[in-house]
Amino acid sequence: MSNRRIVAAVAMFCFILSSAAAQNATVSKKQDIAVFALGYYGYDIPLETLATVDAEIQGVFVNLGRFNVLGQTERLSSKDVQVFIDTLKTAKQNNTPLPDEIKFGDVQLTEGVLNKLYGAFVVVIPTIVDYNSAYNDAQKQYETTIKTSVAFVNVAEGTTFGFANIETNGSSKETQYKSIKSAMDGIAFQLTYEIRKIPAFIINTQVLQVKGGEVKMQLGRDMGVQVGDEYVVIEKSELAGLSDEREDGLLLIKNVGPQISTGTILYAGKTLAEGAQLREVPRMGIDFEPYLMYLKYFSPVDGWELGDRNASSETDGALAIGAMALASRGFYDLKPLAGVQINLDTSLWFPIIAYAGLEYDIYIRRLTLSGFAAVAGGTNVVVKMIEEEVSETDEPWFTHYGIKAGAGASVLVSRDMRVFAKVGLEYMLGLADSAGGPFQSFGGYGISAGVAFKL
Repeated sequence: MSNRRIVAAVAMFCFILSSAAAQNATVSKKQDIAVFALGYYGYDIPLETLATVDAEIQGVFVNLGRFNVLGQTERLSSKDVQVFIDTLKTAKQNNTPLPDEIKFGDVQLTEGVLNKLYGAFVVVIPTIVDYNSAYNDAQKQYETTIKTSVAFVNVAEGTTFGFANIETNGSSKETQYKSIKSAMDGIAFQLTYEIRKIPAFIINTQVLQVKGGEVKMQLGRDMGVQVGDEYVVIEKSELAGLSDEREDGLLLIKNVGPQISTGTILYAGKTLAEGAQLREVPRMGIDFEPYLMYLKYFSPVDGWELGDRNASSETDGALAIGAMALASRGFYDLKPLAGVQINLDTSLWFPIIAYAGLEYDIYIRRLTLSGFAAVAGGTNVVVKMIEEEVSETDEPWFTHYGIKAGAGASVLVSRDMRVFAKVGLEYMLGLADSAGGPFQSFGGYGISAGVAFKL
């Protein structure tokens, strides 16, 4: 056999293998769904608020990108959901035509509407199952709590295959309407995450190319893939005629195109190759980082003035506890952050510090190098531990402003958790600074460590 034929045979063999691998991978397609309006029977809720929420709920499904959405204006109560499901199930099982209409109180589903729903893959029925709105005399504000249940009905089988249970809260010192609207506005945000958790809606796709530390995967904006999303590599096997799966890698999406996305390899085994199965990891899109920090502060002494560095004296070390939250879904290397920190010092009045800023990350497989900068503000919600007594002050609540910055490294120890260490500095200027006073300016440096949870 000539060399040319050998090369051709090898090429054909590789092509067959890659084609077989690609055929074994499942790739998600858009699903047809019909979304009912929010049912609220038995509760007194402003109609203008309901209309806004209806649009937001349907917008959630549209923005997710993985659905063809058929919006419905009808509202079903929670008790009508099962009757609707039973009607579809009976028609399917008995192979009988749908009734001319179904009536639920004032709601009438005509034959035309039923046929449209019958042709959809999934019917979505959101209903309010608990509602409470009243004036809180102690807090001097209106408060509203709403519990919403969203049922997902498989039309082909006439069965419910998923529920999303959402509880939202709202408050307003002005009007009850604003507290209700605040609670209703929270439904759409939570619903996005709840939908992505349902197994039938999780995106499955395949690897198109592996090159260096990056992977090209099928699907992009056409299926609602976003920067910051994560996908696990799935290794499939069979044992005694049974299928088995395990995770064998993790990708972080850095770029999204119309039909192809690019991901950074955080870790991977031998399974990662062209045609490998990928599966979405549904997350809320927040990294939560509680930490413990050791501080070495410099505090002003008598006669200190802004810019006079020689007039400062170094204090003893102190501990601080804090937590930072970073937005991850929709962001890759540059992420917005917000945090709060409480300085546990027994000799000086230190306020609670709240801060917001940006973090920049560099990914090297499981290792991430990061740096951040933030503006900060301090309050007089302070604690001074003297003889186990808690002291308070009636001074204005906003007492300091300043900056906070740092750099560090983290290591991914599991799919959902990182450990990290950082060095940082901060400086806070007191608005009513007086030497030795409770709200004096202060600043210093420190080292922190903690565990980050990918939520």
